[in-house]
Amino acid sequence: MPRWIAFALVVVVVAASGCGSSKHAASTTATTAAAAPPATITLTSTAAQPPSTPATTIELPAAGTTTAATPPPVAPATTAVPNSSSSAVQQTLCPSQQEVGLLANFGHARTSAGAQRILANAAHVGFKNLHVERRSCHVYAVVLPGLKNQRQGHALQREAGSVGIRVALECRSHPVEGGLAAVFGHRRTRRAAVRLERTAAHYGFKDLRVVQDKCKDWEVDLYGLTTTAQRSAFAREAASVGLHVVFEPG
Repeated sequence: MPRWIAFALVVVVVAASGCGSSKHAASTTATTAAAAPPATITLTSTAAQPPSTPATTIELPAAGTTTAATPPPVAPATTAVPNSSSSAVQQTLCPSQQEVGLLANFGHARTSAGAQRILANAAHVGFKNLHVERRSCHVYAVVLPGLKNQRQGHALQREAGSVGIRVALECRSHPVEGGLAAVFGHRRTRRAAVRLERTAAHYGFKDLRVVQDKCKDWEVDLYGLTTTAQRSAFAREAASVGLHVVFEPG
């Protein structure tokens, strides 16, 4: 083969080889450029979701407007004054016969006949000079009046107790008047009751009495208020200066 023909063949082979390499490179580049980004996988949970909490709407007053809370209604203050206790009614219908002074009470009964039986039992064991006092419509007391002092009274209690009889000591410095008395307070001694009387007098209350209606119980009383209206007005007047008045059988 002539040398120039062999040279030509080599050129053609080289050229063909170069073209193939360029075409592959282009194909590879195009494939790389056109490749899609990796797919994103989204997982959807089928579990039930908790219900959402509804939004709370708060209404505010307009600017410049003041909303004040309405206070609960307050009941008007009143001064409680008893009209007439059952004891006061009984004192009116059946006045107490309790005597003034220190006496020994041997017992109570609902009837005069029952009181007489108590008296007879006490007389049977040697107690003399007893008599029956009516205290109210259904209370009769067997008493020994005229005791000189508490010491004599306590000795009598011990003597009666030795034969199974219980005796109570009763004290009263003022006769029973019936009705209701305005009572400014109770004190254990007469001296303390006198101080209370002076306090009430300082505020203008007059005609007061220091009265003992039980042993170790002294009180400051005012009599003469006969109607509910009078008692109500008097209680309010006393309360206006800080004094507490109640109404008790006189």
